[in-house]
Amino acid sequence: MTKPIDNSVVESISRILADILTGSKITTMFKILQLSDFDTLNNRPYTSTKWIRINESILDRCHKTKSAKPFFQVIEYVMKPQDFISQPDGYWHSCLKQINSQLIFYGYELNDAGKIHKIQIVETFSDAKKRLISFKEKLSLYEIHPKIYEYCREELFRENYFHAIFEASKGILNRVRQISELDSDGNSLIDQAFRSKQPLILIRGNLLQTLTEKSEYSGLKSLLNTIVYMYRNPQAHEPKLYNPKSETDAITAFTLMSLAHRILDNCINVRELN
Repeated sequence: MTKPIDNSVVESISRILADILTGSKITTMFKILQLSDFDTLNNRPYTSTKWIRINESILDRCHKTKSAKPFFQVIEYVMKPQDFISQPDGYWHSCLKQINSQLIFYGYELNDAGKIHKIQIVETFSDAKKRLISFKEKLSLYEIHPKIYEYCREELFRENYFHAIFEASKGILNRVRQISELDSDGNSLIDQAFRSKQPLILIRGNLLQTLTEKSEYSGLKSLLNTIVYMYRNPQAHEPKLYNPKSETDAITAFTLMSLAHRILDNCINVRELN
């Protein structure tokens, strides 16, 4: 359930939007959205501060329509993702977070597509902090292996869990190919590279002589096969073994793949023993 948005919130977000727009772009926005430009209407001998221009036009239209819709239209107009592509990395999410830090207390949120949608109202400071932290920031708490980011940077930026996990799993197989010098893919690649007899890949210092060494080696092979079965093989957007929309399941996937990368860091091709 949502609640009425205070004028102070409109002012706060107007200040954020003003930092994004130039004066001429504000004028253009007013024309496109058919908002009143009070500098022109009142023949002011001066040009108002950018945030004041935005704020008074939004409040005027919201008052006339008795709706927050004009407010949301302005936010969505300014926060079109395509307009931020050429901006420095992180600028988009910084603006997104600033806006959402206001909206979430009223039951709204601006998503990564630049559209406002309803959410459950956030009541406490702690809940707000959890809501506002980005997925990549959450991943950093788990010390995820840097190779993960190399293979799915764009997907993580868009917080597309399914494709980020899929690309990261392909990165795991790519590392196995690099070490083994094989060209195959999927579980056949893992089975070829980690044969118990005549393996192509070994863990450095592990000669497969003791029960402990063999168990460690089997554990790595099983981990890699599990990653392929769960994250590389599913082609549909509705995998049976995990929820592609679940942040928790995504963190689990990246944690498993991060572990695999760390062990692969210590793996060698058998030719290096000669």
